[in-house]
Amino acid sequence: MKRIILYFIAIMLLFSACEKIKIPKDVKPIDWENYNDVYTVYWNCYSSYKKIKSEYEGKTIKISGWSPWWYDSFYLCDDAKYVDNTVRADVIPTILITCYLPGFKEKLDTCDLKKKCFVKGKIRFDTLEYSSSYSIKTKIEVTDINDIYFEK
Repeated sequence: MKRIILYFIAIMLLFSACEKIKIPKDVKPIDWENYNDVYTVYWNCYSSYKKIKSEYEGKTIKISGWSPWWYDSFYLCDDAKYVDNTVRADVIPTILITCYLPGFKEKLDTCDLKKKCFVKGKIRFDTLEYSSSYSIKTKIEVTDINDIYFEK
């Protein structure tokens, strides 16, 4: 009996420690013609998997931000203060930028990553399934090497 009570208490503590993330109320809708900031794209895509996937998957989007370079992954975030690589990607809103074209890494190696970056690509989602719910990670897939550039 004590073991059951201890399990119950442990489960209750686990659920009480989990905070639901609240979507901010000041989020603008995605602008499908012009460049969006990371904050706008991140929070518009933070929703139910089925709804977002059907509405956004494969659409062309433009996004701009700064690049904190983590572990050979290329992300964009909204604030230039994070380009010093001291903040983890899961602490601030970020969007993963992917590109499977030859020359992508070389292009990044020759750019000033401390400058603001502009990207045009297809919106994609990685999905993670947790029992009966889904979590999605938004990414932008660059399909033309010329659709990524940095401020001069």
